[in-house]
Amino acid sequence: MRGLVKALVLLISVPAAFLLAGCGKEAPKRVVKPPDVTVTQPVHKEVTRYLEYTGTTAALQLVDVRARVQGFLDKICFIPGARVKTGDLLFVIDPRMYEANVKENKGKLEAQKASSKLAQTELQIAQQLESKEAISALKLEKKAAERDVAAADVDLAAAALDKAKLDLEWTQVSSPIDGRVSRNLVDLGNLVGSMDKTLLTTVVDDSSVYAYFNITERDLLPLLREMKGDRDKRRENIRKVVVQLGLADETGYPHEGHFDFADTKLDSSTGTIQVRAIFPNPDGLLMAGMFVRVRVPLERKISWLIPEVALLTDQGGSYAYTVNKENVVEQRRVRRGQSVEGMQVIEQGLSGDDVVIVGGLQRARPGAKVNPVKSPAASQQPAPAAQEKNQDK
Repeated sequence: MRGLVKALVLLISVPAAFLLAGCGKEAPKRVVKPPDVTVTQPVHKEVTRYLEYTGTTAALQLVDVRARVQGFLDKICFIPGARVKTGDLLFVIDPRMYEANVKENKGKLEAQKASSKLAQTELQIAQQLESKEAISALKLEKKAAERDVAAADVDLAAAALDKAKLDLEWTQVSSPIDGRVSRNLVDLGNLVGSMDKTLLTTVVDDSSVYAYFNITERDLLPLLREMKGDRDKRRENIRKVVVQLGLADETGYPHEGHFDFADTKLDSSTGTIQVRAIFPNPDGLLMAGMFVRVRVPLERKISWLIPEVALLTDQGGSYAYTVNKENVVEQRRVRRGQSVEGMQVIEQGLSGDDVVIVGGLQRARPGAKVNPVKSPAASQQPAPAAQEKNQDK
């Protein structure tokens, strides 16, 4: 019995001794590696500062072609959308009534000329008789008055004939400008010009196109200060300023023009002034009524640039994550400038010595350590989605 108890005590005491010996040692600590982030340094290069706006286009000239005389539309002499020149025939209004008016007024004019000639002859005879005291002075004055009335009637008849000729001319409706003609707004056989000057079509000159946009007072003042000379000289110089334009489906600003006009005062309710630029349109791609992007190059200066993917925004404004010498992440508030081909100009907040995180931003936390990995040239940074995907692999 005693032997059995000793055996049980031995079996229990041996594992317990091993357990106590194991509790006396510390477990090995797990080392967490700092996350990898892609970093780069700001690029120092010369960039052009631009003023960027949104504008609308307008035709160089746009003319409503209307019926000036009443009549039935007799002919349509153009193809809708075709290019026409000044004086090209567009419509014909039935001219027969106006041709008859011209003939009638020609006859009246000839009759009045004959009456005037007769009155002049009678006056001359009366003057001879009055000198011989064969008629009274009163009769002589009467003949002179009849001569004057007849001459005035000739002038009235001539004016009526001119008006009749003008009405006949207006039955031939021609293009007042060079441009592209719209569709006919009235079909053949309709009465036009009966109540109002009926709109027949429009002609648009789009050989060049205007772009209207509004410049803020803050942007206008530096622009005016760059224009040397007095007021007239400044207005002349501002017309030489280059303006660039881009359409909705275009990258960049491929169309180049120049300032053409600026309003004479600012709108006090908006603090802006309307200006106009003119752009050549040889291929007809620019059309009136388009919304366009417009920019005005101002000056070239050396600036710091970082990839746009490095910039974040919150309620406090824009910021970037940088890595200090101890590889600790810091949040740096910045003032951004314009965008230049995927790069962002930094006007304040960064210098050339800073190391900026451009990849793995979701793993960066201010105050935490990271493992910075140098990136390729800043201008060759991938798009944000692609960059983050590559980092996660």
